[in-house]
Amino acid sequence: MSTPAVTVRSDADYKAALKVMQENALHHLPVVDADGKLVGMAAERDLLLAATHYLQSAVEVGDIMHRGVVTVTSEMSVAEAATLMVEKRIGGLPVLDGGKQLIGIITETDMFRALVKSLDEPRAA
Repeated sequence: MSTPAVTVRSDADYKAALKVMQENALHHLPVVDADGKLVGMAAERDLLLAATHYLQSAVEVGDIMHRGVVTVTSEMSVAEAATLMVEKRIGGLPVLDGGKQLIGIITETDMFRALVKSLDEPRAA
């Protein structure tokens, strides 16, 4: 899990969100409202597509983001999170604490790191 999660507000211009993604080498960005509550996910490909359609128009991230975001809690196992990502065909999974506050994000890269780490660990005899 990557913590803290880099986020963007739903009322931000999509170009600002693309800049945040580029500066942080991200492909998925949790979208929050003014109170910091998770309201969606922005995918790099969707923002790039918007850039080709809207060019100089002012379009907010909230108009482009995916709503109804699939989330996990910090208590879920890596296997459960990975299964959910495969079943739902998603590349970024926001992690919420018990109070439903965003505390991080699990990405495909995080899953590969966990896999490599588990493969490198010596097996018990």
